[in-house]
Amino acid sequence: MRIVEADDRNTLIDFIRVPWRIYRGDENWVAPLVADMLKVFSKDKNPFFEHADAAFFVCYDDSRRPLGRIAAIYDRLHFKYRGENVGYFGYFDCVEDSAVAKALFNAAQQWLERKGAVYVRGPINLSMNNECGLLIEGFDDPPAFMMPYNKPYYARLIEENGYVKAKDLLAYWVDLYYDEKPKQFVRYAERLSKKIKGIRTRYADLRRFREELERFKEVYNQAWMDNWGFVPLTDKEIDFMAKRIRPLVVSKLVVFAETIEGEPVGVAMALPDYNFVFKRMKGSLFPFGIIKFFLYRNQIPRIRLMVLGVKREYRFRGIEFLMLGKMYDFVMKKGYTGAEFSWILEDNEPIKAIIERFGSRVYKRYRIYEKKIR
Repeated sequence: MRIVEADDRNTLIDFIRVPWRIYRGDENWVAPLVADMLKVFSKDKNPFFEHADAAFFVCYDDSRRPLGRIAAIYDRLHFKYRGENVGYFGYFDCVEDSAVAKALFNAAQQWLERKGAVYVRGPINLSMNNECGLLIEGFDDPPAFMMPYNKPYYARLIEENGYVKAKDLLAYWVDLYYDEKPKQFVRYAERLSKKIKGIRTRYADLRRFREELERFKEVYNQAWMDNWGFVPLTDKEIDFMAKRIRPLVVSKLVVFAETIEGEPVGVAMALPDYNFVFKRMKGSLFPFGIIKFFLYRNQIPRIRLMVLGVKREYRFRGIEFLMLGKMYDFVMKKGYTGAEFSWILEDNEPIKAIIERFGSRVYKRYRIYEKKIR
């Protein structure tokens, strides 16, 4: 076997398509869109690379069949904001072979050592604002949109290379159709809305997309600044991400909390679980993928709540309850039957308490590993 750095279009496509071999026949795996991945990995198009470097490695056998892949990422903003000289590994996929995994981790580690990293943390796909964590519990269901999935044996391969737990991330599930707790939650939110003075909630207005995006930026980086491992998104990164997902956004699944004067103080954002559609597209838009997208997008049965945050000075007033209550009205009218809340840091007790009151339970667990290399 040999390790090759994917530094041209052909080898980068090989890197992207490694999972097609690993997950062949796995009913829970959802193929990413190859065209979208090429944009994400483009150092000319993705503004993440204005403050970060990355190398993408593929392991081939003697017949040039890919056996695995790994990315090594060094984000200079991580050191600036968190004071940790940390590199990441991400996009790890591998056949069940310890020698292949070791070769991949050695390649990533050597690259990160040359960058000066003291610790390696992962799996983190470029940054913690993207997919991150290794699935360690909850293999019975397919992943929600923009959440990772992997084989159970990956944990062993990672731990064999000296990595230990750094932090667990939780995914919660709530049955919106049968469970009575969400309805009780909404009644509580209605009572609470009469006690919280000077705050109103509203749905996003996608006709004013640029203005709404600026409000989102203002809340997002302030609300998550204290979270473990969080590195703020630059304006260009948020613009890049917004452009990718704008066709997928449903206005009434985005709720802002604002002061009477119009200052945005909180935001909640969910998306329909588009993996229901992308699973049928099998990684391609053309020739039939785009037809399947429009055919199945109105049949999606569940949502993923992926953003729920309030500025620090407005916390502990119950504003999260108001935003979730307003979103719930639309969710039930639309007919969604379930929701995933993800991801949540295992020690983020305030947010855990809110979503558990909604009736949700932990049904998947993801792990971020860490290793000291100097």
